[in-house]
Amino acid sequence: MSTKSIIAAVVVAVIGVAGFILMLTSGRGHTVYVPDDAARHREKGEFLLNKRRHTTNQQKKAELLTQAIDEFKTALKSKPDFDVAFNMLGHCYIERGQWEDALKNLDRALEIRPDYPAARFNRGRVYQRLSVGKRDHKYIDMAIVDYQAALKSELAANFVGDLHKVLADAYHQKGDFKQAIEELKIYLKKAPHAQDAVLVRRKIRGLQLMLKGTAPPLTAPVE
Repeated sequence: MSTKSIIAAVVVAVIGVAGFILMLTSGRGHTVYVPDDAARHREKGEFLLNKRRHTTNQQKKAELLTQAIDEFKTALKSKPDFDVAFNMLGHCYIERGQWEDALKNLDRALEIRPDYPAARFNRGRVYQRLSVGKRDHKYIDMAIVDYQAALKSELAANFVGDLHKVLADAYHQKGDFKQAIEELKIYLKKAPHAQDAVLVRRKIRGLQLMLKGTAPPLTAPVE
């Protein structure tokens, strides 16, 4: 498998796992009035996405995704400036691989709410995916900017660790192994007993070998 293929596979895996963690995060720090109809359709859409996550049948998964998209679109008819619905639509289009549609909705969510960390995260996912196979760093740099902006938000407190991991993947993809290592070290310091701690340590060691040709043993403390 080529280096580009490996990077692409890693990016897709990161988008799939971290994406579901964050897609339901509204990132609100203040009260916003949402009409009952809009709230009901948003909740129905989120329910369908959660149901989809626990479904293995591919045809059923596609049907549930289409139904969820319809619910979020209906929510927007009741509240055209519903930033959460735009973010959710962006997530749905990411799941479909419709990157332009995803960007359009995520851009709209951020126009309405510039300090919306979940939308920043999702847009970063799109940029990171679009950067695969590109010679220049335009899209990966845009992804890094969005991830960093999300990290600065107090509303991202519940998923700071995930942001450090996707930042590490973005820097790795860019070829900045040193910064990728630093982001993973920050993650381990914040969550030393995380379920994936061993895997993260192995990744750090692999990056150190790529960067310096040598690395401390896996049992060595992370400095």
